[in-house]
Amino acid sequence: MDDHYLHQLPDDVQTLVQRTEQQSGLVIQVEVDPARGAAVACHVDERGATLLVSREEFFQPASVMHELLHMRRFLVDGVPQIVVNEDYNDWTPELERALTVLDNSLEHLIIVPEEIARFPARRQYWTGVMARKLEEIRVNPLNPDDRRRHALVNWLFIHHVLMERPQILAADSLLEELGLRHEADAFRDAIIPAIAVKEDTVRRCLVHLNIPFATAALKYIDIRARRSRAVALEPAI
Repeated sequence: MDDHYLHQLPDDVQTLVQRTEQQSGLVIQVEVDPARGAAVACHVDERGATLLVSREEFFQPASVMHELLHMRRFLVDGVPQIVVNEDYNDWTPELERALTVLDNSLEHLIIVPEEIARFPARRQYWTGVMARKLEEIRVNPLNPDDRRRHALVNWLFIHHVLMERPQILAADSLLEELGLRHEADAFRDAIIPAIAVKEDTVRRCLVHLNIPFATAALKYIDIRARRSRAVALEPAI
């Protein structure tokens, strides 16, 4: 990472940058795109890793650490990402986005607790994010399947990561409105015991969210070899 950005970070996050670069064999790039919103994001593939910011002054340590943790899981730890199965004939941009959002949500079950442990003020940030998401689920014109899926995934995040009474009550209230309270408990009981193994987490998630296995694959990045492979998902035997 360019020193201009690296030196804006606290020592421990600088160390995380340097360790990630050493272990992946990559130099993390920073790209400023004024067309973006305020959020920091990242892009990783077999060719490189880039942090995306809208302005240089939005290079905030907590947000940068969050994206670094995403990068490490995919590039260093070898954790796969959910992608559209290339053999699936009914690809749409909406399907691709939905699987990307789902992958991000599952990753947050691992990443956000670590982020909050280092930057406790981020709990308030994520509380605000979840409040907006619950309201969007309640009022946006979603089809019933999508409303159910979003409700279950965000309910799980609130119960597993935030674990604060006001947010839990709000999430439980929404699930009661949607008639999903018992489904939510079953979803949690399936996902949380498997959370350390991404492949198992994804399979269980697809089953409970009624997403056909034929739509999805798991993409693995071998960063040292500069290649990736996608493996079609099949139910566990």
